[in-house]
Amino acid sequence: MTAPARPAPTRVFLPLAQSPLLDHRHDDEDVDLAVLLATAAEPDPATVRALLSITAVPAADRIARALDERTDLPLTSLALLVARRPDAKQAIGALRGRLFPDGTSPGACHRFARTMATLVHQPAFVDDAYLDSERFRASAAAADPVVLEQLLAPILDKGTLTGPAQTGLLALLDARAGRVPTALIDLAGATALDRARHQQVRAALLARREQTIRGLAGHTGGLTLAAELWFDSLTTAADTPVQASQALALAENAADSLASGEDQSCAWPAVRRRWQHVTAAASAAEAQPGGWEQAWQAAEFTDEGARWDDTQRALVAGYDLLADHVRSTWGSADTPPTPNQCWAADPTGRALLHLVADHLTGHQTHSPLPHYNDQLLIAFVYGLAKNRHDNIPAGLQLHGLIAAIKAARSKAALLTRPVPADLGVVVPMRAETHHLTPKHGDDALTVKVAQLGWLLQACPDAYADLLLVDESTDGASARAARAIDVEHPQIRVTVAQRPDDTSAKGGAVLWGLTELAGAGRTILAYTDLDLTYPLEQLGLHVAALDQPGVGAVIGSRRRPDSHGYYPSTGPTPTTWLYQRAVRDLLHLDATDPQAGFKAFPATALRTALPLSADHSLAFDTDLLAAIARCGHTVAEVGVAALHQYVEGHRSIPHDYDTMLNGVHRQALRHGLDSDARRTPTWDRIRQAGSLAAAAAEPTITTMLKAPTSR
Repeated sequence: MTAPARPAPTRVFLPLAQSPLLDHRHDDEDVDLAVLLATAAEPDPATVRALLSITAVPAADRIARALDERTDLPLTSLALLVARRPDAKQAIGALRGRLFPDGTSPGACHRFARTMATLVHQPAFVDDAYLDSERFRASAAAADPVVLEQLLAPILDKGTLTGPAQTGLLALLDARAGRVPTALIDLAGATALDRARHQQVRAALLARREQTIRGLAGHTGGLTLAAELWFDSLTTAADTPVQASQALALAENAADSLASGEDQSCAWPAVRRRWQHVTAAASAAEAQPGGWEQAWQAAEFTDEGARWDDTQRALVAGYDLLADHVRSTWGSADTPPTPNQCWAADPTGRALLHLVADHLTGHQTHSPLPHYNDQLLIAFVYGLAKNRHDNIPAGLQLHGLIAAIKAARSKAALLTRPVPADLGVVVPMRAETHHLTPKHGDDALTVKVAQLGWLLQACPDAYADLLLVDESTDGASARAARAIDVEHPQIRVTVAQRPDDTSAKGGAVLWGLTELAGAGRTILAYTDLDLTYPLEQLGLHVAALDQPGVGAVIGSRRRPDSHGYYPSTGPTPTTWLYQRAVRDLLHLDATDPQAGFKAFPATALRTALPLSADHSLAFDTDLLAAIARCGHTVAEVGVAALHQYVEGHRSIPHDYDTMLNGVHRQALRHGLDSDARRTPTWDRIRQAGSLAAAAAEPTITTMLKAPTSR
């Protein structure tokens, strides 16, 4: 029987990157293989570069000789070899021949060929003295421009140029200057130099970012976000080296210009607009109450002696500032104020809330807003209060700080918008003079203008119309509102009397929205006259409306990142049933469809308002259903309502059964087909006879059990 033949030995070829020659571990067989590759492999630049990276002697010398003897090296590979091995005489001669094809030019020079190869692949080794010589200039003028452009392509196409490469390219172009017609190498070289100069000045501009913002921060209170946005617009506008130099000069002089009130001379509209925001922040800072710096210094360490993170420290400083105000102002009061009295109606409390919100928006770039969502921030505030064991009336500091967080995010949203906000806000009122009275009431109109004014003051190009609509026949609320002297340069206040006994809030809101949309306002909103919903938070709605497809935004009291409206146990069973019935009937998946704080883009309202006909208290859902019917999305944002829930206390009673019947009529008008779509919650309420009866019914839970094995 014949023995089986032995298999031929198998050789494994490693990539050059793993060659033992690269770390000086080699034997004669490895060297022979590398030389064979240098002799016979495809002479593409990647292979030649890998072979030349072998520096072990004598392997490197043998490889270089093998490459030098080849006559088929392309231009890039030839330049690589000449740059790495200046002793490769044949390669240098071949490169010289490519650069000076006629061979008789007085500028034909081996040294020029070596210099060009070195400029591309090892620019740090270029001889600057030779670049300044007459011999170099003669060679540069005589060299073939097409070959030069091909040879220098690796640096011409680079995004950046090192200093030596930039110097060498500039010397080459200067030597070729004045040649007509201009060759591609001259155009490509000039573009590369412009790009390099631009990047260098731009790098210097970016390096000044922190220093510039810190300098501006000394004049803008806590609102460093305005300075950051201005600097970012400055760098965006610097598209050329000249523009980058101008931008750098503006950045260097920014703090001095702001301090002196000198207007910056700038040709870029976007930068001028952002600079107005910076100057507005500086003006607002002058009117801010004091106390922040002391609170900031005191909040450096935790009670255990650890150092607070700067983003958390801003929250702690705000907490302490607001808590101290409550203690000193209301600590001895028999009856503590409600949150809306403390942080809205009271001018001092409102100013402190705004002060904290400004610093949370961006204090020395230590804003917590970019790092944490509002749900986490609210949890931090509650945890801080729990650890402090503070005995503060009604937990007012919690309401104030959480409202400040919402206000800060609202202002940040308006500041970061690429275009200024153009707002219209409708406030319905009927028999509400008690909310308008300055001495004994809420002074609601003054408060709303102050809240909206604080939101807009950082954006001098933003404006708002505030339209108050009185539907009562006696017009008492309208007269009381007109008697209040309130002015703001960015807010126009209009009081309209529109008697209508058939309307219950809905008619006033729909009429007001129609009026403001017709006046050209691009973002429309409505809210109640009382101070439950702070207008400082309207920027949250604006940010949500900027998302594609959104046609309505609800300021919800019931989201996980909302605060202030319900007890910890949540809404009552009746409220939950009402909400679920609305979802059944109108397909509105919203947590708080009846919230009195909503906003819309004017484009969506123009198509939805003609479809909305309900003027009752249930008008909200009719309008939202019309928005959805027109193909828009209904979104929600969590708000901090300045509302103190008191167990057992009931506000003005509403007939929710009547409202729900109205919602059913809305659903039928918007196309509800009871046979095609199930409405189990509505059916349950109807069978029980009322919302209260349905909510009182016991809930039956069916447990499904796996069958027992036999």
